[in-house]
This record gives sequence, structure tokens and C-alpha cells, in this order.
Amino acid sequence: VSPLKALNNDIQRNLLTPLTELERIFQERDIDFPAIRVLTRSGDTPQSERRRMLRHPPEILITTPESLNLMLSSIGGRSILGRVDTVILDEIHAVINEKRGTYLMTAVDRLVGLSGDFQRIGLSATITPMDVAAEFIGGFRVEKGPVEIGYVPRKVKQVRSNIPKTYQITIHFPEDAKARGKRVKPGKEIWEPIVEGIKSRIFQNRSTLIFVNSRKLCEKITFLINQQSHQPIAYAHHGSLSRELRYTVEEKLKKGDLKAIVATNSLELGIDIGALDEVVLIQSPPSIASALQRLGRAGHQVNASSRGVLYPSHANDILEAGVLVSGILEQDIESVRPVACPLDVLAQIIISMTGTETWDIDRLYSTLKTSHPYHLLAREHFDLVLNMLAGRYADARIRELKARISIDRIDNTVAARKGALLNLYMSGGVIPNRGYFSLRHAENHARIGELDEEFVWEARIGQVFTLGNQNWKIERITHNDVLVRPTGSNKTAPPFWIAESINRGFHLSDKIARFLTWINGELEKNDLKQVLSERFHMDTFAAEMLIGYLERQKEKSECDLPHRFHLMIEKVSAGPGGAPGNQIIMHTYWGGQVNRPYAMALEAAWEETFGQPLETYADNNCICIILPHDIQPENLLAMVTQQQVGALIRKRLEGSGFFGARFRECAGRALLISQNKVNERLPLWVNRLKSKKLYDAVAGFDDFPILLETWRTCLKDLFDIDNLNKVLAELESGEIQCSFISGRHPSPMALSL
Repeated sequence: VSPLKALNNDIQRNLLTPLTELERIFQERDIDFPAIRVLTRSGDTPQSERRRMLRHPPEILITTPESLNLMLSSIGGRSILGRVDTVILDEIHAVINEKRGTYLMTAVDRLVGLSGDFQRIGLSATITPMDVAAEFIGGFRVEKGPVEIGYVPRKVKQVRSNIPKTYQITIHFPEDAKARGKRVKPGKEIWEPIVEGIKSRIFQNRSTLIFVNSRKLCEKITFLINQQSHQPIAYAHHGSLSRELRYTVEEKLKKGDLKAIVATNSLELGIDIGALDEVVLIQSPPSIASALQRLGRAGHQVNASSRGVLYPSHANDILEAGVLVSGILEQDIESVRPVACPLDVLAQIIISMTGTETWDIDRLYSTLKTSHPYHLLAREHFDLVLNMLAGRYADARIRELKARISIDRIDNTVAARKGALLNLYMSGGVIPNRGYFSLRHAENHARIGELDEEFVWEARIGQVFTLGNQNWKIERITHNDVLVRPTGSNKTAPPFWIAESINRGFHLSDKIARFLTWINGELEKNDLKQVLSERFHMDTFAAEMLIGYLERQKEKSECDLPHRFHLMIEKVSAGPGGAPGNQIIMHTYWGGQVNRPYAMALEAAWEETFGQPLETYADNNCICIILPHDIQPENLLAMVTQQQVGALIRKRLEGSGFFGARFRECAGRALLISQNKVNERLPLWVNRLKSKKLYDAVAGFDDFPILLETWRTCLKDLFDIDNLNKVLAELESGEIQCSFISGRHPSPMALSL
């Protein structure tokens, strides 16, 4: 089981080659070779091949979490899963922290009921702690005692390679970009010198993989690399391009017909694109584990060194890059934290399990508890989900709350109702629906990729945009598709995709803050540039840029840099563009997972005190507050204490757009909001309307399980409340000192917002 459909095909090819060689050797020695067929099963598998698979199950099946769950949800699919001997979970780190990991492991544990116990093997290059991963993969066996059911964890052996992995990585900031970076805001007007530097590296290598953090930047960098060339030097590769286009790009690089690929995290996992000479990272990746995965694509052989270069786009990015490189060399990656007892995924699993057989309710509960994600599932929460699916809230008279299962209270059994499985086939899975339009060729309707709904709303017939190294002209827009033709227009903008901002975790944020603690006392030392070069692998211009940036910050603020034990609060008496206004900028460096809930608590406390809303903006390093009226920064800071913060966050979160979006996603996973037809797009605005209608109907029920799950998702998965409490306690104890500065214009660090 692999997390990507594209990996399935690679695994199949990598198995078929040695099997063919083995068969040849056996034949040469006149020995019978067993028939070992290797097949893949995913959303792209044709129906004819699926039927053939049911008649003649393969010896080796390669699939995804979604397809495995769908197979377990049908009598035919279950029929070929009755003699499983081994399950290999590839790239387990990619799903363990997400609800997709829950979806995967419950499916693996359901196989035990069909096949009995089997060998489980989890694979990952970047996972820690291994004990947690082992528990997650192993799950539990049921042992029935004389009085009650017991659960025994399976023993899992841990195997770690003792061959040290080496990395050659440099932080490079072009001299021309350095000159421009002093004059402009982060990310403006510096791409051209960065791209020139990247092109020179591409021509020095046989093959180069370039990683960026967004699809729009992927398209932009690809366009700039190819702009002055008669033949394409690089192709774009991201999740909004069709599978066929991505595969073509991968094969071109592997065969040597292409010099470079510009990719998002779509190539972060081990898709086979051949041997790479070098990896280029544009801007700092969101985590150390992600950076290690990306850099590890080069030198992907035993004893080989992975070679890469990181191009930051502005001074604060150099700061993050230096800490990332330090984390890479130390291999100090983020700890995995599996999702615990998600009730929305539970609803979908119950429909799947009861759709193929009638279950005793107690046995259903005990079976679910054998899976690590649900081992601590409270019976009360299980019953709430069961009753929701049985129509407990159907009196609200909206379609989304109709009964999906039938419970026989006398026999204590449960079975899915007619149509429940069809709903699962059309809308199953845990990846949120974004309402994307399919991008298709106007002549043959071949799928090119997908476009964000909001981009399509703003688009017009005849508009030209670039996608996948090709300019496209919009011919027609339907409710499902955007039909286009290739065109020769020269300079055009790529489309945009609306997505959540990347909230950096506390592990990397804490390392950045501690780096600032260290460098705060080193700025006046003559050898600092040399130290940054030797310890943090910065080139001369990157080191000079960072030192100059931090020196200007200290000069402007007339106090220490903000760091792990110093919170600098900056009051700016002018609004954006020099307009009148009052802003407060809190330089926390706590990361988005801490800053975002803290900003919400400040908003709630302000409204509670003054009876008017407060506008805030939180990123990974700062919280910017637009003040409706003047207030002393220390008074603002005192409005949120460790004791109050939990209640304030809940007060602000309830009814917010953020909470509404998470509720919509949870309701979709629970199959309360579903598509009407297979392969028909559910527009995002329709999804939002359905979600709002559902929310209004259930808002008065404190025990509605999808509301409970939305709260859990926000407070446990998306926000880091534990570390927020930690830094608030340090503020109150004085371990974190505060400085207050003011001025008409923002400091250099504030400009990075």
C-alpha cells in the first residue's frame, strides 16, 4: 500500500523486472517457475482490469489507502483479500500524522478478519520516534478473558540502517538578488537572479530536481527557466497536472530527454525519475522532515551523498534556511503524532463495515479498538456516531441527516441501509473536496489538469494562461470542465490555487528561536560570517545578507533580537502604505500552529473587553494586530493568560470561518455531504451551502459527533495548544522577557509579514 497512485506503477515495474529475470534463470535450469502476477488497483484502474482481477486475483497487489478501503466495502473486493500473507506499508511517514493514516490502518486491521494475522512491514526514510510508528503499524490482538475482552499489542521489530547518510548542502543567495533584496519586500523582483543561478546549475548537471512550496510558484519558475530558450529546459510537475502529463515528465527526465523538473511535494516521495545529480530547494521547506525527503532524492543509493542547494528568497528566509540545514545535518526531524479517534472517519468506516455484513454492535466496537488510531475510542463516542448514522438527528428534516444504518436493539446488531454503500463509492475517502474544475483539451477532451474554482470564476473566454510548460486559451467553461486549446502567446500568468497557509510546527520554530538567541550575542564578532559558512553552510552573500538584516533590526529596535526567551512587541503608528493607523506586531517566532490560536484568543479577549472586533493576522513568526483604538502593548499582552486561553480560543473559534471550513471537511468525511453523481464535480459553493445548512440544523446539539470532531480537529490536530500553554507560562514566570518598541515605520523583521 503506497500513498501515491504514481508510486504503484513504479513498484510494479521494479517487481516485474527481477521476476522476469528469475523466470529466465529457472527456465535455463529446467525448473518450473511459479506464476507470480503483479497488478495495481487504484482510481485509474480500468473496469475491465478490475473484473479480471476479481476472477483471477494476483499474487502481489499494489494499491492505495482509498482503493483498499473501497475493496473492503464490496463483496467482490473482499473475495480477493481472503489469503493475505504480507502487507507492506510504503512511505508510512506521509500519512501517519493525518486522518488518511487512520483510514489506512483501520483497513489493514480489517484484513485480519478475512485473512487472519499476517506479516506487517512499514517503510520510511524519515520517521521518529520509531516506537510510536511501530505501535501505529502493529495494532492490537483481541484476547477474550473469562469476564472481559483484553487487547494485546503486537510485537514489532524495528530495523534501522547503520550506514550513515551524508549530505552536501549550501545556502546560496545570488549577489544580484542580495542587492535587490535590500530594496524590496520579500519575494519581489528577485526571481530573475535566482533563476539565472539555478539555470547555471542545471547546465552543469545531467539531471536536476527543483522543489518549490506552491503550484503557482512551480509554474512561474518553470516559465522563467524556459523563457529565453528555444527548447524546454524544465517541465512543471504538481498535483494539479493530470497523471498522464506527470508520467510523461518523469519519463523524459529518466531517459535524459529533459534537464530538470520543477516540482511541489508531488515528487517528495520516491517516484522513480532516474538518478539525480542535484536537488535545488527554492525557499525553505515547511519542515526538517520534508527538507530531508526532498534532498534525499539526489544520491538515492547506498553510500551515496545527497547533494543540494537551497535558494532563500529574502533575508528572513535565509534565517529559516540556516536552521533547516542544521536540522538536516543533525537529522533532527519532527516527531510523528498520529491522529487519535477521529469521529468523521469512524462514521465512514462503520458504513463500510456494515455495508457488507451485519455486525453485533459490541463486536464492532471491540474490532475497531484493535486498530491503534481507535484503541482509546470511548464507548460513548462510538455510540454517538452509531446513533447519528441511524438517524437520531433526522427530525431536523434535512437530507444530510437521514439514516444510513439500521440498528436492531433486540438482537444488538447493525447493518447499512440501502444506498449507504453507493454514497460511500461516490464520495468516500478522507481528502477534502476542493471543488476543482477539470481542465480538458477542447478537441479530444483529454484531461490536462485541474483548476481552482475561484480562478475559474474570475476567468473569461479567450483568456490565456500557462500550465505545464504550455500556454492555453480558454474556449468554453461548463459546470464541470474548462475546455482549452494550446496557443503561442508569449508571457502569461499561471493560474492560482487557493490553499491554507503552511503553519510551521513548534519543533522547527523552537530551533529558529534558539538560533536567534545564539546569534543575538554573536553579531558583533568578526568571525560570524565564517561561522555561518562553516556551521550553517551559507555562502558569502547569504551570510552577509542575514548579518546585515539582523544588524538593521537591532539598530531600528534598539534592543535585543526577538528570540526564544525574548518577545519583542512593536507598535507602529502608521498603517499599510503609510496611511494613519495603529498596529502592534508581536515577534514571537512560535510557529503558525501556536501563533494562530493565540491570535484568536487575543481577538476574543478584545471583544469581551471592548465590545468590538479586533483584526489580526498571524504567520509563522509574527502576529500583526490592527488596533481600533490605542492601547498600551503590555495591557494587550495581559488580556490573555494561560488560565484563560483555552476558553478564549473556543469562544472565538465557534462560528468563525475557520471552524466552518473544518466542519465542512469533517461532514464530508462522514459522508453527510456527498456528491450526487459519480465523476461529477460538487461545486465548492454548493458544498459550503450544504455545510451551512447542516451546521445550522445541529448547532444546538452539544453531542453531535461531527461538531465534537471539528473541535477535536482544530484543538488537537491543527493547533498546538500544549506549546501555547508552555510559552504563556514562560511569559507569566518571566522566563520569556518582553521588550516594547514603537515607531512610525515597521522594523525590518515586521516588513517580512
